[in-house]
Amino acid sequence: MLWIVVFIMVALAFLSPKTRAFSLSAIAVAIVAIVGIVVFAKRGEPVALVTAAPPPVEKKPVDFERFRIEKLDKADPEAKNRIPLAEIRFDQIHAEPGAERGSIGTIVARLYNDSATYTLTDYGYDLVVQDCIRAVCTTVFDQHGQSAASVPPNEARDVQIEIRGGNARDLPLKILGTANILLTPAATRAQLAGGP
Repeated sequence: MLWIVVFIMVALAFLSPKTRAFSLSAIAVAIVAIVGIVVFAKRGEPVALVTAAPPPVEKKPVDFERFRIEKLDKADPEAKNRIPLAEIRFDQIHAEPGAERGSIGTIVARLYNDSATYTLTDYGYDLVVQDCIRAVCTTVFDQHGQSAASVPPNEARDVQIEIRGGNARDLPLKILGTANILLTPAATRAQLAGGP
């Protein structure tokens, strides 16, 4: 609206010498008003010389196994204390090849429950994979997790642990020398044999 007033005042200033002084003053006031409105409107917006794209949001996978364990622990808080870590162990640990040559896809092991009373229902583990070249071993991967397993007292079951990366763009776990796999129990959940 103010632009229309400015154009009319410019036309009057050129057409009529009698109103020229008044028209030029009105033009100055209108221009100051327009600049004031623009500055006031821009005051609420952040000033940026370069607009950068927002950083990509990395999606974290939902750990349903952890939620399941937390729910079970609320229902039966004593379940995680029934079998001491010393009464479960992994043995016959070996790596299964992944999709790419020289990569590891899964770790296979036998899980032993040495408890005389309780059935192991869930276990936590710490997995470390080392790449050994000429007797020098370097840790190339570590993973901590939880998994379900039903292992009755004084029995064993074979378990598989998937090698999982942090996100979909991770490269597969490749071994250049010989793989040394360290798998240790980290947590237990147990129920009485034959009952919940």
